[in-house]
Amino acid sequence: MEYIFESLGNYVFTLPIFIIAEMILWIYYKCRRVIIKKSFLIGWQLLVCLLIAVCSITNAGGIDDIDSFQSVLRLDEINLIPLVNWGIGDITGQVLNIILFLPLGLLLPLLWKRGTSFLQTALTGFCLSLAVELSQLFNFRATDVDDLIMNTLGTMIGYGLYHLFFRKLTFFQLNTTAPGTKYSPLLCVLFIFAANFLLVSPLTKFVWDMIYS
Repeated sequence: MEYIFESLGNYVFTLPIFIIAEMILWIYYKCRRVIIKKSFLIGWQLLVCLLIAVCSITNAGGIDDIDSFQSVLRLDEINLIPLVNWGIGDITGQVLNIILFLPLGLLLPLLWKRGTSFLQTALTGFCLSLAVELSQLFNFRATDVDDLIMNTLGTMIGYGLYHLFFRKLTFFQLNTTAPGTKYSPLLCVLFIFAANFLLVSPLTKFVWDMIYS
Protein backbone atom coordinates (compact mmCIF):
# COMPACT_ATOMS: atom_id res chain seq x y z
CA MET A 1 0.00 0.00 0.00
CA GLU A 2 2.89 2.35 0.71
CA TYR A 3 4.21 1.88 -2.83
CA ILE A 4 0.74 2.42 -4.30
CA PHE A 5 0.21 5.59 -2.27
CA GLU A 6 3.61 6.98 -3.24
CA SER A 7 3.14 6.11 -6.92
CA LEU A 8 -0.29 7.76 -7.08
CA GLY A 9 1.12 10.80 -5.30
CA ASN A 10 3.99 11.04 -7.77
CA TYR A 11 1.55 10.82 -10.66
CA VAL A 12 -0.76 13.48 -9.24
CA PHE A 13 2.11 15.86 -8.46
CA THR A 14 3.38 15.70 -12.04
CA LEU A 15 0.08 15.31 -13.92
CA PRO A 16 0.36 18.75 -15.61
CA ILE A 17 3.61 17.61 -17.25
CA PHE A 18 1.92 14.61 -18.80
CA ILE A 19 -1.21 16.52 -19.80
CA ILE A 20 1.06 18.80 -21.84
CA ALA A 21 2.86 15.75 -23.24
CA GLU A 22 -0.48 14.22 -24.19
CA MET A 23 -1.48 17.41 -26.02
CA ILE A 24 1.77 17.22 -27.99
CA LEU A 25 1.03 13.57 -28.82
CA TRP A 26 -2.48 14.54 -29.96
CA ILE A 27 -1.04 17.24 -32.25
CA TYR A 28 1.52 14.74 -33.59
CA TYR A 29 -1.18 12.26 -34.53
CA LYS A 30 -3.48 14.96 -35.88
CA CYS A 31 -0.74 16.12 -38.26
CA ARG A 32 -0.73 12.56 -39.61
CA ARG A 33 -4.52 12.56 -39.92
CA VAL A 34 -4.97 10.00 -37.19
CA ILE A 35 -8.26 10.15 -35.31
CA ILE A 36 -7.69 9.83 -31.56
CA LYS A 37 -10.52 8.63 -29.36
CA LYS A 38 -10.94 10.09 -25.88
CA SER A 39 -10.64 6.55 -24.56
CA PHE A 40 -7.11 6.33 -25.99
CA LEU A 41 -6.13 9.49 -24.13
CA ILE A 42 -7.45 7.94 -20.92
CA GLY A 43 -5.52 4.75 -21.65
CA TRP A 44 -2.36 6.75 -22.32
CA GLN A 45 -2.62 8.34 -18.88
CA LEU A 46 -3.03 4.84 -17.42
CA LEU A 47 0.25 3.95 -19.13
CA VAL A 48 1.88 7.01 -17.57
CA CYS A 49 0.57 6.05 -14.14
CA LEU A 50 1.83 2.49 -14.61
CA LEU A 51 5.33 3.59 -15.61
CA ILE A 52 5.55 6.12 -12.78
CA ALA A 53 4.63 3.24 -10.45
CA VAL A 54 7.29 0.99 -12.01
CA CYS A 55 9.93 3.69 -11.55
CA SER A 56 8.81 4.27 -7.95
CA ILE A 57 8.70 0.58 -6.97
CA THR A 58 12.08 -0.18 -8.59
CA ASN A 59 13.62 3.00 -7.12
CA ALA A 60 14.76 4.08 -10.55
CA GLY A 61 17.32 6.86 -10.38
CA GLY A 62 16.80 10.43 -11.46
CA ILE A 63 19.02 13.26 -12.60
CA ASP A 64 19.07 14.52 -9.02
CA ASP A 65 20.84 11.29 -7.97
CA ILE A 66 23.91 12.01 -10.07
CA ASP A 67 26.71 12.77 -7.65
CA SER A 68 29.94 12.08 -9.47
CA PHE A 69 31.34 9.98 -12.28
CA GLN A 70 32.98 7.71 -9.73
CA SER A 71 29.61 6.90 -8.16
CA VAL A 72 28.43 5.40 -11.46
CA LEU A 73 31.42 3.08 -11.93
CA ARG A 74 30.59 0.61 -9.15
CA LEU A 75 31.53 -2.64 -10.86
CA ASP A 76 31.05 -4.63 -7.64
CA GLU A 77 27.31 -3.84 -7.76
CA ILE A 78 26.81 -4.79 -11.42
CA ASN A 79 25.92 -8.41 -12.18
CA LEU A 80 26.20 -9.40 -15.84
CA ILE A 81 26.05 -13.17 -15.27
CA PRO A 82 22.45 -14.47 -15.34
CA LEU A 83 20.92 -16.96 -12.93
CA VAL A 84 23.82 -17.24 -10.47
CA ASN A 85 23.58 -17.65 -6.69
CA TRP A 86 19.82 -17.93 -6.63
CA GLY A 87 18.19 -18.68 -3.31
CA ILE A 88 14.58 -18.75 -2.14
CA GLY A 89 14.58 -15.01 -1.55
CA ASP A 90 16.05 -14.34 -4.97
CA ILE A 91 13.40 -16.47 -6.69
CA THR A 92 10.65 -14.56 -4.88
CA GLY A 93 12.19 -11.27 -5.99
CA GLN A 94 12.42 -12.38 -9.60
CA VAL A 95 8.80 -13.53 -9.61
CA LEU A 96 7.88 -10.03 -8.41
CA ASN A 97 9.99 -8.61 -11.27
CA ILE A 98 7.91 -10.64 -13.71
CA ILE A 99 4.63 -9.49 -12.16
CA LEU A 100 5.77 -5.85 -12.15
CA PHE A 101 6.21 -5.72 -15.94
CA LEU A 102 3.26 -7.95 -16.80
CA PRO A 103 0.78 -5.00 -17.01
CA LEU A 104 3.06 -3.28 -19.54
CA GLY A 105 2.84 -6.22 -21.94
CA LEU A 106 -0.92 -6.21 -21.50
CA LEU A 107 -1.48 -2.46 -21.82
CA LEU A 108 0.62 -1.73 -24.91
CA PRO A 109 -1.48 -3.79 -27.37
CA LEU A 110 -4.62 -2.50 -25.65
CA LEU A 111 -3.53 1.01 -26.66
CA TRP A 112 -1.87 0.46 -30.03
CA LYS A 113 -2.91 -2.02 -32.69
CA ARG A 114 0.09 -1.20 -34.85
CA GLY A 115 3.62 -1.37 -33.49
CA THR A 116 2.80 -3.91 -30.80
CA SER A 117 3.72 -7.27 -32.23
CA PHE A 118 5.16 -9.81 -29.81
CA LEU A 119 8.74 -8.84 -30.66
CA GLN A 120 8.04 -5.10 -30.55
CA THR A 121 6.30 -5.40 -27.18
CA ALA A 122 9.13 -7.53 -25.78
CA LEU A 123 11.65 -4.98 -27.09
CA THR A 124 9.75 -2.17 -25.38
CA GLY A 125 9.78 -4.04 -22.07
CA PHE A 126 13.49 -4.80 -22.50
CA CYS A 127 14.33 -1.15 -23.23
CA LEU A 128 12.33 0.11 -20.25
CA SER A 129 13.95 -2.42 -17.92
CA LEU A 130 17.40 -1.55 -19.28
CA ALA A 131 16.72 2.14 -18.69
CA VAL A 132 15.65 1.41 -15.10
CA GLU A 133 18.73 -0.74 -14.44
CA LEU A 134 21.08 1.89 -15.88
CA SER A 135 19.42 4.67 -13.87
CA GLN A 136 20.06 2.67 -10.69
CA LEU A 137 23.76 3.21 -11.23
CA PHE A 138 23.13 6.77 -10.03
CA ASN A 139 21.42 5.96 -6.72
CA PHE A 140 23.69 3.21 -5.39
CA ARG A 141 21.36 0.31 -6.14
CA ALA A 142 22.53 -2.97 -7.64
CA THR A 143 22.20 -3.38 -11.40
CA ASP A 144 21.38 -6.99 -12.25
CA VAL A 145 20.94 -8.73 -15.61
CA ASP A 146 18.48 -11.11 -13.90
CA ASP A 147 16.10 -8.19 -13.37
CA LEU A 148 16.41 -7.32 -17.05
CA ILE A 149 15.57 -10.89 -18.09
CA MET A 150 12.63 -11.26 -15.72
CA ASN A 151 11.16 -7.85 -16.54
CA THR A 152 11.27 -8.69 -20.25
CA LEU A 153 9.72 -12.09 -19.54
CA GLY A 154 6.94 -10.39 -17.60
CA THR A 155 6.23 -8.14 -20.58
CA MET A 156 6.02 -11.21 -22.84
CA ILE A 157 3.61 -12.95 -20.47
CA GLY A 158 1.45 -9.83 -20.33
CA TYR A 159 1.32 -9.81 -24.13
CA GLY A 160 0.26 -13.45 -24.08
CA LEU A 161 -2.53 -12.69 -21.59
CA TYR A 162 -3.75 -9.91 -23.88
CA HIS A 163 -4.13 -12.34 -26.77
CA LEU A 164 -5.76 -14.97 -24.58
CA PHE A 165 -8.31 -12.81 -22.80
CA PHE A 166 -8.43 -9.21 -24.07
CA ARG A 167 -7.85 -9.38 -27.82
CA LYS A 168 -11.39 -8.27 -28.62
CA LEU A 169 -11.21 -5.27 -26.29
CA THR A 170 -10.68 -2.26 -28.57
CA PHE A 171 -12.10 0.49 -26.35
CA PHE A 172 -8.70 2.15 -25.77
CA GLN A 173 -7.02 1.03 -28.97
CA LEU A 174 -5.58 3.40 -31.55
CA ASN A 175 -5.80 1.78 -34.98
CA THR A 176 -3.56 3.50 -37.49
CA THR A 177 -1.18 2.68 -40.28
CA ALA A 178 -0.12 6.29 -40.79
CA PRO A 179 3.59 6.84 -41.57
CA GLY A 180 5.70 7.70 -38.55
CA THR A 181 3.46 5.97 -36.01
CA LYS A 182 4.83 2.43 -36.08
CA TYR A 183 7.23 3.00 -33.18
CA SER A 184 4.85 5.13 -31.12
CA PRO A 185 4.57 2.58 -28.25
CA LEU A 186 8.33 2.30 -27.76
CA LEU A 187 8.90 6.04 -28.12
CA CYS A 188 6.08 6.86 -25.68
CA VAL A 189 7.46 4.48 -23.06
CA LEU A 190 10.98 5.86 -23.41
CA PHE A 191 9.65 9.43 -23.32
CA ILE A 192 7.72 8.76 -20.10
CA PHE A 193 10.80 7.21 -18.51
CA ALA A 194 12.96 10.17 -19.62
CA ALA A 195 10.38 12.55 -18.13
CA ASN A 196 10.55 10.61 -14.89
CA PHE A 197 14.35 10.73 -14.89
CA LEU A 198 14.62 14.45 -15.69
CA LEU A 199 11.52 15.94 -14.06
CA VAL A 200 9.35 13.59 -12.00
CA SER A 201 12.10 12.16 -9.79
CA PRO A 202 13.57 15.48 -8.58
CA LEU A 203 10.17 17.18 -8.34
CA THR A 204 8.47 14.44 -6.34
CA LYS A 205 11.42 14.06 -3.98
CA PHE A 206 11.25 17.78 -3.30
CA VAL A 207 7.48 17.62 -2.68
CA TRP A 208 7.69 14.58 -0.38
CA ASP A 209 10.52 16.21 1.56
CA MET A 210 8.35 19.30 2.01
CA ILE A 211 5.41 17.19 3.20
CA TYR A 212 7.39 15.11 5.70
CA SER A 213 9.68 17.87 6.93
